[in-house]
Amino acid sequence: MMLTLLDVVLGLALLFAALSVFCSSIVEMISARSGLRGRYLRHSLFHLLGEETLYRRLIHHPAVAHTVRRSGARESAPSYLATERFVAAVLDIIPNRATAMGIAGFAEKPLPADMDPQAAEFARAAAFIGECGIAVGIPLSQLAMRNGKSLDQLRKALSEWFDSQMDRAGGWYKRLAQRLLFAVGLVVALVLNVDTVQVARALAHDPALRLLVAAPAARVASEREIELAALLDANRERGLPVGYLCLSEADRGVEESIAYCRKQLGQSSWLELLLKGVGFLLTALSVSFGAPFWFDLLLKVSNLRATGARVGTAKKG
Repeated sequence: MMLTLLDVVLGLALLFAALSVFCSSIVEMISARSGLRGRYLRHSLFHLLGEETLYRRLIHHPAVAHTVRRSGARESAPSYLATERFVAAVLDIIPNRATAMGIAGFAEKPLPADMDPQAAEFARAAAFIGECGIAVGIPLSQLAMRNGKSLDQLRKALSEWFDSQMDRAGGWYKRLAQRLLFAVGLVVALVLNVDTVQVARALAHDPALRLLVAAPAARVASEREIELAALLDANRERGLPVGYLCLSEADRGVEESIAYCRKQLGQSSWLELLLKGVGFLLTALSVSFGAPFWFDLLLKVSNLRATGARVGTAKKG
């Protein structure tokens, strides 16, 4: 009974991993075409720096400028900014911005005597723009005061600060990407007829299908690579209820398939239609978890199944 359950889980996880990889590639394509990552990064950097001028200075800094895509007078924000490039830029733009805002008349604040001269200049400039209303100046000044004994120490502290800030801001993009993944997963489930309820039933009631589908799970879990088309082609003929190969050759055209679906809808009860809808929604929800989740689950369940199989064999012996 336990091995049966594990094989069903393996089969479903394998299918969801393949679907997630496929749908993630579609989401990445949508993101690249629409500039979604770039807009997210621009929003995050602007929120982080708190001023349009600082943001403009950042993206025009030599360390960052080559990542900005330009089309005539139009600029597109980079889709990715390496931490070391941000640090190199911010070490220049903060003092330059402070100079432009008139730091020359700023009252000198006491700084630790053992501070690196460039770190001390950065701390003073950050404190000045902070007092002028640019909020990012205050935490940067405090960070430089704590980590200014050497320029390398300051760079490391700035790197950690930037990474933590971007991780926190990244929640917005991750939530949006997950919603997109769900939507794409639902469309793919409908187009390919991947009904989780129907697939689970087939795996639970067909031992041969269950073993065939679950067989490559351990290999896929370790390699973390799988192609949806190859998986579906390999298992449809074995009875995996996905796609529309259940139709005759004459009924596989677009118009014929639509007519068949309408006929099935007319003959189905409300309960059957509800279960079908739930099956598609479960598929989309599973896809939204992402491929890494399913690869990790595949590995854990494969190891658990292997242990259970060895125990069962030992008991029989």
